[in-house]
Amino acid sequence: MSIIGISDEGKLTLRQKTMGQQVKDWGQRAKVEVSQVRIPEFLLFASLIYGQPVPGVGLPFNQLMVFIIVLYAMTHKPLFSLGKWSRLFILFGAILSYIAMVSAFADPSDYAADWTRRWLRLAATTLLIYVIAVGQIHLRSAILGYSAALVVNAALFFAGIAPDTYGGYLTGYLGDKNYAGLVHVLFGLLIMTAFTKRWQQVTVFLISCGLLWTTGSRTSLGALVFAYLWILIAPRLVPLAKVALMGAFWWLLGFLTEDYSQAEVFGDRAGTDELRSRIDAMSWAKVQDTGFFGRGLGEAYVYDVADERTWFFHNSYWSAFVEGGWPWAIALVAITLFVAVRPLSKNPGWNKYQVIAQGLGIASLVCALRLGEVFYTLPWAIVMGYVLRAWVISLPSNEKVPLFGYDKEIVDVKR
Repeated sequence: MSIIGISDEGKLTLRQKTMGQQVKDWGQRAKVEVSQVRIPEFLLFASLIYGQPVPGVGLPFNQLMVFIIVLYAMTHKPLFSLGKWSRLFILFGAILSYIAMVSAFADPSDYAADWTRRWLRLAATTLLIYVIAVGQIHLRSAILGYSAALVVNAALFFAGIAPDTYGGYLTGYLGDKNYAGLVHVLFGLLIMTAFTKRWQQVTVFLISCGLLWTTGSRTSLGALVFAYLWILIAPRLVPLAKVALMGAFWWLLGFLTEDYSQAEVFGDRAGTDELRSRIDAMSWAKVQDTGFFGRGLGEAYVYDVADERTWFFHNSYWSAFVEGGWPWAIALVAITLFVAVRPLSKNPGWNKYQVIAQGLGIASLVCALRLGEVFYTLPWAIVMGYVLRAWVISLPSNEKVPLFGYDKEIVDVKR
């Protein structure tokens, strides 16, 4: 007999009941967490990683899937009221009308892409931002689906099954090394919002950093560093200090992407850097020769006479200016800066989702310097949809709507 009058057998029974209850609680929690993944969104967004052209359609597979995702989303009712943020979509409509008018009256060059097809993709991308922002897409499932596809793509790449298009740097079905760097840095941040437990967040952070490193993208690595610095530091700063912090980032970026570019860890980049410099020189010449209103959609390329081939710009700011001039370029940069990063705003008790949204804005602005087209791409659209979702949940009209990232049931179980 024990001192407190409970037999050893009784203690064992109580311990078994306690352990049984814990297992039951863990099972319930796991069941609820699994229920927070909607299979359609998971699979639809996982498919976006595949960008090969679809025969007879004239569109890459992932861009075709954007139209399908938007149609699917419209079968669901919106969960959130946009409130004051609805004005952003008036702006989107205005700049899309503007770029259509510029493109329609422009004289296309010999190798320019069809502007009407490109404009339709931009319109579909805008709708994707909207359906994510208002909750017609289950965002956690979408993020997990695309992130899972990135992991599978990496596994197939290192197994020698997925394509290797850049000398051993991680590409796979993403096709392009710069694009691979862009999506890995953005989803390396987005995936942090899909989990609540610290060990889960640490695990996905380490995996994301490892995959990003294997892309060999110096700009993406710098973007991730600056995004996390912003997430850690900016919420404690006044607006003027945040502007100064952005200036410091700009100064440091040159060191990380240029002065450190020939470090041994990145291998010998002399040949690729020389080619990039030549493309940049031709691109800058085209920028200088572009008027105030731009040249129209599909014109952000240069023709290399020596190689007899075309190259897209590496700088998304230049691309925006050449296609739509100052109005288009300023609008896209301003949307990313003042909607996502919000450096001039005070800190009204932002939650972690809103702070990560700012980090995503910083990462996008950094990647736009060297990774080709960033603004108005598929990853940018998913980020902007997330950003708007993060801001609209704090509106009074959305107080009774399920919490961002998780439905109410998972919060109740955790409590």
